[in-house]
Amino acid sequence: MWLKNARIYTLSLEGPLLGTIADQQALEAAIAATPFHPCQAQEISTIGFAPLFGPDGAYTFTNGADHFCLLQEETKLLPASVLRDELEAEILRQQRDLGRELRKTEREALKTAMQNRLLERAFAVRRTTLVWFNHEAKAAAVGASSAKRAERGVATLRQAFGGTFPAAAMQPRCAVEDRITSWITEGSLPGCFTLGTDATLRSSDEDGGTIRAAKEDLSSEEIAAHLKAGKEFSEIQLTYDDSLSLVLTSDLALKRIKPTDQYLERNLPGKIEDRNADLQSNLIIEGALLSSLYQRLCEIFDVERK
Repeated sequence: MWLKNARIYTLSLEGPLLGTIADQQALEAAIAATPFHPCQAQEISTIGFAPLFGPDGAYTFTNGADHFCLLQEETKLLPASVLRDELEAEILRQQRDLGRELRKTEREALKTAMQNRLLERAFAVRRTTLVWFNHEAKAAAVGASSAKRAERGVATLRQAFGGTFPAAAMQPRCAVEDRITSWITEGSLPGCFTLGTDATLRSSDEDGGTIRAAKEDLSSEEIAAHLKAGKEFSEIQLTYDDSLSLVLTSDLALKRIKPTDQYLERNLPGKIEDRNADLQSNLIIEGALLSSLYQRLCEIFDVERK
């Protein structure tokens, strides 16, 4: 159970909220009180928390200051084109029967009724999102690649904690693209990172192009030529501390997160028959890595912390 992508947040925790999060029983009660439920007939999407390790299990897992929980979302698939086509056909039918044009209010009422009718028959898809937060590091991560999905996760955490969960996207005091690019142009890659082989380079000019490199030597002359032409790294593949492979983006999001085989061999106990114990072992080492990586990113990019 690993975050494959992550949006990282800084937390401002104090007072009763800090006490709730630091108290394992209080945290479990808060998260369990905001459970996931499937979409009802007229709902297009729902989101809530689900047990971490399967039905009837705990909603949270805590190891020291690291805490994990699991978001579950359900979304009904109702393409706009389907609604539009069905609505246009119904409008034409009613206009023909009435012998006149439908008024605006009639069209709006018909659209609402048509959407509700289609929602009752729509297919629904579910997906889960792992969430991590650490009350000592004052950091959180939502396992989503898009900012919109991550913000939905943060909003659900706020709901669970009575309307407050002061999380803010990481705010660097430097131009991230410039700093990442300087790692290559100046040979100044921080010692905690090893350069990977994938990257995305974008022109700083609005009319410029985008170059995507895969399985390339990012220190090669070919890449250097693109940098001299004015392009900058917007995404770069790295290995953190010989432990975690990831793609770092210009907004400090993480993609394609994967622990290295060597790290897992060194740190994971041997497989046992207890599935939950195996999953918990993964979460323990994941929490330690995320806390460490968060601290390093804050230092490297001069991130504002409260």
